[in-house]
Amino acid sequence: MTKITKNDQVILWSAEEDLKDQRFHQVVNKMEHLMAIYPDDVTIHLLLASGLSGLKRYPEAYQMILTFCDRLADAPSYLPEAVRISLKNEAFMLAREIIHDPLFNNPDQFRTAIEESENQFRFDRSVDLQKRMRAFAHAGSLAADQQAQTLISALKLPLREYMQAARGVLSDPFGWQVTKTQVLLELKAIGSTETVTLNWLDNESYQLRIGDLPILETVSPLIEALNDLHQQYAGQDPVKYQLIEQQILTEAQYIYPFFDKVITDPKFWVKIVGSHLFGDEVAAKSADQRQMLTWIEKINQAESFMKFV
Repeated sequence: MTKITKNDQVILWSAEEDLKDQRFHQVVNKMEHLMAIYPDDVTIHLLLASGLSGLKRYPEAYQMILTFCDRLADAPSYLPEAVRISLKNEAFMLAREIIHDPLFNNPDQFRTAIEESENQFRFDRSVDLQKRMRAFAHAGSLAADQQAQTLISALKLPLREYMQAARGVLSDPFGWQVTKTQVLLELKAIGSTETVTLNWLDNESYQLRIGDLPILETVSPLIEALNDLHQQYAGQDPVKYQLIEQQILTEAQYIYPFFDKVITDPKFWVKIVGSHLFGDEVAAKSADQRQMLTWIEKINQAESFMKFV
């Protein structure tokens, strides 16, 4: 990330003062200038979102929040405004994600505001609500890119209705595992304590308590595989390293949350992934390794199927 120069930092500070004084046009003008120079700076984008919201340009403000939703905690002072912008766009699930962040102050007050907004939406927009629920519940019948878009649209469901539709998505034996993983991670992100039924990669059904699910970035077998990959390729072949890393993270979406069941030998998992990417052959030397080759084949079959949907 490019470090902000002293002169541009002054512009940023002045825009923060403009926001306090409700000079929203000036906020937007200054932040659009800085955004062109620092396209990855979260604070700049959130300050721009705040200015856009002040001008009642709510869809544009929401897009800024959505784009940086995984990095909002980098600018914790803007988290309350991110919730307000989300609610202006009826993005109830995203608002719940934000208040669940450990850096968010006074989440109970905002949780009440979210629940009130959800209730009002149910009262005012019951027809729209049913359409959104049906679209989410039937996500499994769509192509991969359409499923991804449906998951984004589902952020605009109240929690109760999201949960109802999510149960159908998770238990669907014909559903795409990547979409199911994203639903589980969303429920984890809002702090859900529900128990759900997951029809997983092996076509078996499992009862899962959302609160017990791991955070993807902290799963030991996955971390070990990525560490081994880094040691092997990061310095010697950066391109190969990036390709294998991307594929490992893609496959993580298929095997969540049962990493211990699948990656019993992280180093061998890296070899398998590399072999499938670059046409090398890897021979299994144990029952565990043979089982890992079977899991990879299941993932490849699922991935190939989605390419033809």
